[in-house]
Amino acid sequence: MIVGGSAAGLFTAAKVAQGGRRVRVLESKPGFEPASRTLIVTDHFRNQLGSAAKESIINEIRRFELFTDGRSAQVALSRPDLIIERSRLIPALARDAQQAGATLDFDTRFLGLAPNGRGLRVQVESGGHRGELHADSLVGADGATSRVARASGWPPIETVPLMQAIVRLPKDCPPDTTRVWFVPDDTPYFYWLVPESSERGALGIIGEDGRDTKRCIERFLQKKNMEPLEWQGARIPVYKKWVPVRRRIGNGEVFLVGDAAAQVKVSTVGGIVTGFRGALGVAEAILRNGNSGELSALRRELGTHWLIRRTLHHFQQKDYSHLVDLLNNATRESLGEINRDESTRLLWQVVRRQPRLVLLGLRGLLMGAANKV
Repeated sequence: MIVGGSAAGLFTAAKVAQGGRRVRVLESKPGFEPASRTLIVTDHFRNQLGSAAKESIINEIRRFELFTDGRSAQVALSRPDLIIERSRLIPALARDAQQAGATLDFDTRFLGLAPNGRGLRVQVESGGHRGELHADSLVGADGATSRVARASGWPPIETVPLMQAIVRLPKDCPPDTTRVWFVPDDTPYFYWLVPESSERGALGIIGEDGRDTKRCIERFLQKKNMEPLEWQGARIPVYKKWVPVRRRIGNGEVFLVGDAAAQVKVSTVGGIVTGFRGALGVAEAILRNGNSGELSALRRELGTHWLIRRTLHHFQQKDYSHLVDLLNNATRESLGEINRDESTRLLWQVVRRQPRLVLLGLRGLLMGAANKV
């Protein structure tokens, strides 16, 4: 049984059903009408979903432009990044899960759980009536504030605000180019402009406080002479350490996937590809009695992104300027050849081609350590 019709939850449902197990997805909403959100993912997304990926892809990105304090650098991608629309992705994943044999129960809200002799008793509310369901395994795919996680004893996960405005694409921005601005006075993360098409794009920011984040993006939009056509937003989990994804409750098992387990690349706060990897790992664990090499590999990947974020999080403007200056041709080539979902390989190649980045990285780590004292 899976609680939450999220991307990771529906992907888990399809994989478990394909393995021959009965799967039931509980979704609290009356139907799949997911909010629109423009997302950027690596081409690994296409490898994960196969033909199902096509429905949600609305654009391809072949170049990144990085800006900081008057400096800039370009990175050409050997394999394009993909712009996807979440409101198209969720229905496609739901259809795949149903075709694999999973059933979807809408207007069904998870209330709690308890052990019973065989597995788990799951308390739900459906159509205004309370009831009880039974399951051997329960998967929490209900987001960063997961009710399943809370009911099963996992600690809460820290989140940060993501805000983006849909804007008319500036005439000087090619539709195959993503722009990134490092402005540490506004955010320890970055601003981005992701083209949806030749006409529109999503300008966004990841912040730390919701009100300050809104003020910063409004100020940045004014500076860039852009008008918001619509707003999109979400609370994104912050990965700080590996969240164990499995717990035994009596004779039953509870798992977490996706945002519920903070399976997010904290370097860029992107969670679609890593959430799918977590879903695949949990599906493997359910079908193979707890064994999953995918979860071990995902833990290593998320750990590398955490190290990168620790390095960058306390950078000042001069540090980003130095970083851009150090991006020589060989380093940019590595950034273009190896995508950010292969972070360990990418980090090794970048450092090998530009050793001075090690000193800059160590400085960032030391700055972070000093701020904790």
